[in-house]
Amino acid sequence: MTRKKVVPAGSTDGPGSRPTALTAAAVPINLGDAASWQMFKLGDHRWQWEAWRHYDICGEMRFVVNWIGNAVSRCRMYAAQVTDDGVVGDEVTDARVKLIAETMFGTPAAKAQAQRMMGINMMVAGDCFIVAEGYQDVKPDGTPGEDKWYVASSSEVYRRGDDIMVRRSITHGGGNYKLDPDKDLLIRAWNPHPRRHDAADSTVRAILPILREMEQCTKRVFAELDSRLAGAGILLLPDSIDFPRPPQEAPGVPQRTGVEGFAELLQRTMATSMQQRDNAAAVVPIILQVAVDALDKIKHLTFDSTISEHISTMRKDAVERLGMGLDIPPEVLSGMGKSNHWSSWQIEESSIKVHIEPLLIQLADALNIGYFQPALKAAGIQNPEKMTLWFDIAALTVRPNRSDQALQFAEKEFISAKAARDNASFTDDDAPNAEELKYSLVKALVLAQPAYAGDPEVQKILGLPKISMPAPPAPPAPPGGGDLMPGDPGYDTAGEPADAGNRSLPQLPSVADAEQGKIGAPGKQKLGQLAASVGIRDMPGLTFAADAAVRRALELAGGRLVPGPQRARYPVPKHELHTRVMADVARVPALLAGAWTHVREQAPFLGVDPDALEELLGGYCTELLTRGVAHETAMLRSTLDLARGDLTP
Repeated sequence: MTRKKVVPAGSTDGPGSRPTALTAAAVPINLGDAASWQMFKLGDHRWQWEAWRHYDICGEMRFVVNWIGNAVSRCRMYAAQVTDDGVVGDEVTDARVKLIAETMFGTPAAKAQAQRMMGINMMVAGDCFIVAEGYQDVKPDGTPGEDKWYVASSSEVYRRGDDIMVRRSITHGGGNYKLDPDKDLLIRAWNPHPRRHDAADSTVRAILPILREMEQCTKRVFAELDSRLAGAGILLLPDSIDFPRPPQEAPGVPQRTGVEGFAELLQRTMATSMQQRDNAAAVVPIILQVAVDALDKIKHLTFDSTISEHISTMRKDAVERLGMGLDIPPEVLSGMGKSNHWSSWQIEESSIKVHIEPLLIQLADALNIGYFQPALKAAGIQNPEKMTLWFDIAALTVRPNRSDQALQFAEKEFISAKAARDNASFTDDDAPNAEELKYSLVKALVLAQPAYAGDPEVQKILGLPKISMPAPPAPPAPPGGGDLMPGDPGYDTAGEPADAGNRSLPQLPSVADAEQGKIGAPGKQKLGQLAASVGIRDMPGLTFAADAAVRRALELAGGRLVPGPQRARYPVPKHELHTRVMADVARVPALLAGAWTHVREQAPFLGVDPDALEELLGGYCTELLTRGVAHETAMLRSTLDLARGDLTP
């Protein structure tokens, strides 16, 4: 079984290409020397805390970050060879090296989850920690102990005195764990800020103002919704109006009137609309009875503002700016509704090449520096600098669907069956075996020629019961016996008689005898009967020439209408194939192309106009082809009789 080709993440054409430039920073932290990691600011900076807060409340940002993390989780990490000039090559074959590269993070599912967490942390905070508990632990018998790998965010790693603590999740033991310098490994990976290399940086940091704007717009929408639910506004009334009295709460309780009573009524209405949002008080203003001269003094005051009309536009603009600011193509956030399948494929390609691959290289470099290279040296591997951790992005590659085109090319033998399977995302394991291929070929043969179904070997291959095929029926004998003539049933399939080469030419009657009916015994001079019935003196040879030309034209059309391998399924002569597969009128000129060449040459000798004869026969054949009607000599003869005047030159 051959090993599949692995395409490195930093290349365009697979092994043999140089990786893109690394921009990440990574360092293993010496847990036993507190002075070596005092320079690091453990814990979240203020902007990182705010970035995580927006990750929790902004769906648009969360979608993009998770999209990046999920893409990273689908890639496979492996150990690759490095040439002398720094080119990443094929996957290593040394079993020890492969074991060191593949034992990180445990099971494949745990490894994928760890890669996802690294991608999300690098996108949001630009900083993450890789923890390996028990990495350097040794059992009393000298064998390596069990280790536990997981990814921690910058919020989960903090300093307590001269110790480094990790807030572990319950899946990794829970509680606050103090890293042991003698057993544990801690690797920090971060995106260095261009101004301060030791400080982490991320794309989200630059779009924090946009995220704040989106948050404020959302708060404004909620505030207006709550304000509208509090009532339908305030009515400004002149003091000369008698305000309505609120309903009396209980007997003996003094009832407020005037402005105080109106305020109490307004408060009750507002409370009702807040508690019962489907109550009419939420939208109906308070009604007062006023004098006619005071009506123009009443004004309805609402809480709307001019910014309310622009909230929707502001939010859309903020989402567009968010898509432009993140390290992704904007179409990933806004959708690909305006893209066709070609441009959307290019968008996916650019996402992988420009945004996913650099992140994968950062993570591979961090693990290579902090774990892989020291582990190779500790295991005594020769030339560890000739190896590196790398990523395979085959799972992310998106190509346009070319399966239909590949199938058509394979049928025409332009490409191989293997190439067709590859373009349809199938492997060689999906190819039919020898027995399946034999079954398909024999089945196609029987469908084309049913007579083969009586063969015992064919029945065995197809799993058919033993059957005997009846002999094909003989063609019916013509009325009156004798030789078959054009137009008689079985003329095209009868074949030559046994004495075809030894017979003498038939004795044809003269024209005078034919006119007088002296044509011999019935059934013995069929050609003479046909000649007398047509009237050779009036149209000498025209019917015979036209009949031969029509049959030749229909044979050409039938051959073009039904390709050779498919003709066997239709038990009719070639010039009658159109009765089984009718032709479209648009195809008729192509089907009859070149059929009338000899007709035009013979027309002058027949005493008719070449153009008129070609037009007549072409129209006759067109009717037959498009209607699926078989040619008959009598029908052609009637057509010639009707058009006799038009054929005169």
